[in-house]
Amino acid sequence: MRYSVAQWIEFRGVRRGLVWQSDDETPAKGDTDGVLVDDGGRIVWARTPRELTELAEQYGVTLEEDVPSELVKLDGLKKLLALPISDDICNQLINAWNLLGDVARSVGASLDDRGADKDRCYEKLFAGMNLKIYTAPGEHYAPHFKKSEKRLIKEVFNRGRIILDARLQERTTAQEQAP
Repeated sequence: MRYSVAQWIEFRGVRRGLVWQSDDETPAKGDTDGVLVDDGGRIVWARTPRELTELAEQYGVTLEEDVPSELVKLDGLKKLLALPISDDICNQLINAWNLLGDVARSVGASLDDRGADKDRCYEKLFAGMNLKIYTAPGEHYAPHFKKSEKRLIKEVFNRGRIILDARLQERTTAQEQAP
């Protein structure tokens, strides 16, 4: 059974609601997280919570209601890497990385985010969130990224944004259609 929640993103200056899904009950299949796509392999999205609910119903999906969703900002990721790295920045970057991976998987594309160097970058970002479950009391990890590591992270994000941009379902408003 698919577990589905509303996932709000900010991409190209537009706030969009996606339907994020997971089959966490089937660990033998590997990572099954993804976003809802139409029959043509395009990512479906909505502008408002009401529109997102209607969209989910249209596709026969039930959204879990009591699951808060953090807005994942996919704009300005490169700027975040230029700032001093903090727990919050690591959290934002990990959320973006994970979501872009889910998007790529959903449309049959590869984020090309695996390999020793990229895995090390991901692990440093993850550790930099300093989650209580992984960080010993009184300790704090502040990752430092070499220029080459920042370049690898930017490449992953660029590829993910290109995939997302190419596979977003086109939508126009009545106002955009007016002569």
